[in-house]
Amino acid sequence: MQSRIESYMELLERDASKAGLADFRLAREEFHKLTGEFEEGEPWFETRMTMFMDWYLLDRKGPGGKTPIEKYLAQHEFELNDEDLRIFQRLNVTLRSSFQIQKIKGDQLLLEDLILGGQWKCRWVLPSVGLKTDDIFNSRLILVGDEIEVGRGAVLHPVDAHEALFEILDRARREHLPVTKTVYYLDKVKLKLDRYSNVKIRHVYKYPTEVVF
Repeated sequence: MQSRIESYMELLERDASKAGLADFRLAREEFHKLTGEFEEGEPWFETRMTMFMDWYLLDRKGPGGKTPIEKYLAQHEFELNDEDLRIFQRLNVTLRSSFQIQKIKGDQLLLEDLILGGQWKCRWVLPSVGLKTDDIFNSRLILVGDEIEVGRGAVLHPVDAHEALFEILDRARREHLPVTKTVYYLDKVKLKLDRYSNVKIRHVYKYPTEVVF
């Protein structure tokens, strides 16, 4: 099962490569600071690299103050057919948050947004990871055609971390932390748990004394 946005993301990636390798490396360093460092050969490398590419193409503002997708739309808006233009425009307004599964039916999920509130009916397009009701994961929601897809990368939090995760989210909400920074912080603590599996979950899933998002 593959997302229908794959070919569009590949096109954006080719276009963004014109910015040069130096900018790409700088962007990866920035992403490592946000979500934790990951290297080739690690079990989670492919997922984290996909998340990085989506962030690089859809969220990160380059030297000119625009994201790669904003630059692409500005340069090619009048060359695209209606369908392609609509897909690129929707890629420019995706939602990244932490979600809890309320219902599962085949590849269809009902999700609750744990940060912004509200519920979303979505299609799961990633390889199956044995998802269950009440599971919590970080991902990006994308409107494709007439349905919402869960993005190309997701970070699944262990059940044993849920209580501590809710504590982090509650405090982040009280202190009015930006949604994106909260989500990327949770990406970071999950990576730390993956890397140091012998560390107790509550020693990893904890609100930092000093928030250095």
